[in-house]
This record gives sequence, C-alpha cells and structure tokens, in this order.
Amino acid sequence: MRIPKLLVLLAVATALAGCTGQGEDPAPEAVWEPDDALQRAQAALKDDHASAQRVRFGSPHVGSGVNEKLETSGDKPYRLDLVCDSTDVRKVTVSLTREASKKQVDVTCAGTARKLPVRINFPAGPPVTMTVAPASGDPMGLIVWELKTLDPTKVQGCADEIVGC
Repeated sequence: MRIPKLLVLLAVATALAGCTGQGEDPAPEAVWEPDDALQRAQAALKDDHASAQRVRFGSPHVGSGVNEKLETSGDKPYRLDLVCDSTDVRKVTVSLTREASKKQVDVTCAGTARKLPVRINFPAGPPVTMTVAPASGDPMGLIVWELKTLDPTKVQGCADEIVGC
C-alpha cells in the first residue's frame, strides 16, 4: 500500500505546526536593577594600574544629577573615571570646572551591556567642580564615578584635559 505524497506532506506540516512556539511566553527582557548596575560599573572602573589610588567615589541616580566639589591638592595628578548605567537615559553631559577653565564630556549610558569608562586627566591644583544636570522624568540609572591619584609616569594621553592639550 502506497501513501499519497499529499497525505505525507499534510502530516509533516501538522507536526511542524506544533513546533512554532505560538502560545508560549516570550523570553523576559533583562530588567535594570540598581545593585547589578553598581556591580557592572565598578567592574568597568577597575584599574589595571597599581599606582592608581581612589580618593573619592560616588554613585548618584541619573535623576538626581551631580554637583560635587573635588579637592585636588597635593603633588600627584588626578584622573576622574565615569560610567553611566541606565536603560532610560542615552547619555549624560559631565561639566568639569576649575577656575576659568571648563570642559564638557558626554558619557554614553549603557543598560545591561558592558561599558568602558570615560577617563579625564588633570593635574593637582585648585578644586574641580563636577556637575551633571538631573535627567528629566523618573529615569532609572546610575552615574558612577571615581576620583583617583596617579603616578605621574602613568598618565596616559593629555595630562590636563580641563584646560586642554
């Protein structure tokens, strides 16, 4: 007895129709959690230079913004490392002011993805004021930053990014 090709094709199509995944719940999207965000940011800020010494640290919410006066006295140069972790905000603009000099830097916000820190060098001297305007609405996200001193021989790139090179 021979089975007609049409009947075989119909049986295969019916069997495959049950494998389409219709009716199943889709995989849940990654949910932003503050504790996870802080851990991701701290991992991104981890420094390979043994000479780098953390002086200050902060992790305000993007909705709060930042207004910090950073004391930068002494004889070692400084570096400010910044990471933004948010799924609601695309970027934050960080303003650094020292006396009459001002520098603005955009920091891209990444949600649950790995991120690279923005690093800004400047020499010891008068205090530096760091500001970030609060994000509007009620966004989830953190701006994580560290102020570090460096061995003068380990400064990479421009030594004073506030004034410019």
